[in-house]
Amino acid sequence: MALKPLRELKSAERRAEAERERREAAREEAFRTKIAIQQFMNHNGAIFRAFARAGTPIEKMVEGEVLKEPAARAMKLAVLVASELSGKAPEDVTAAEAKPFRSEAAEWVATRWSAGKPLDVERAAKEIASAVRLADRTWDHDMYRDDRISDDASLMMTAASVAGSLARQVEVYDFRLGRDAALGKVVKAVVETASQSAAEMLAPDASPADKRNLTQTLARNLCSLMEACYERKAREVVSRLNGKPEKEKLAWYSSHNPVDEILKDFRDWTVCFAAYAVAASRGMTQHLIEVSEAGHRQNS
Repeated sequence: MALKPLRELKSAERRAEAERERREAAREEAFRTKIAIQQFMNHNGAIFRAFARAGTPIEKMVEGEVLKEPAARAMKLAVLVASELSGKAPEDVTAAEAKPFRSEAAEWVATRWSAGKPLDVERAAKEIASAVRLADRTWDHDMYRDDRISDDASLMMTAASVAGSLARQVEVYDFRLGRDAALGKVVKAVVETASQSAAEMLAPDASPADKRNLTQTLARNLCSLMEACYERKAREVVSRLNGKPEKEKLAWYSSHNPVDEILKDFRDWTVCFAAYAVAASRGMTQHLIEVSEAGHRQNS
């Protein structure tokens, strides 16, 4: 009779161990998902921002075709920079070697695309590589690395940065809502969306640190999207009302709420961007990810 409790105890221990292993595996999977989402957003955020600023229809973004060329150009540029610096042929450059230049390459492509300028990636690669060679290695030092800043403090610094970036947009034009009111709306939208999206993107087993870290990545990237949406609407409204009599301006504002329109555009772009990032983390964005990760072998 005494053996039964012992068997039950061992069985309970095995179940507890299995549960610990399951939770550990789930946390590891959540961590990998977080890294994949962050890499996609950091490597492609500039391209999404450029399309948002240009007012590209969301439907075209969902179809994915419009992303192919800029994503491929950005990846090719990053690979060519790595090739210049490493002395390797472009086809021999690994994804890891190109990774440090992905975000900057996307910024370059997005900026040239927005300005309607030619995308000469070969020339750009040589110029960027020359600049990298001249850079002092000590510039890579992280000023916060030794300050033992907590995750919570770092998150607060990100929120402050978001507010500062958006304040510059609002100071230029506040749609007659008042700077404080306009800034409050757009900052709240970015911070709340980043926090909510991080929780939705990761599994419940994700660690609090992973959720905070992903929230920071989201906040930075969504802030850029908000800036693009805000800038586009500001240009649109100024162009529409410029030179009009005050009475007509007041009449227009009485029937329009540009800030609410900005928030709607921001939500649409956020859903699109987040959906791509989540799909990328699951290996589902074949039309973009394959081009982005392997497309540098084309036209090389």
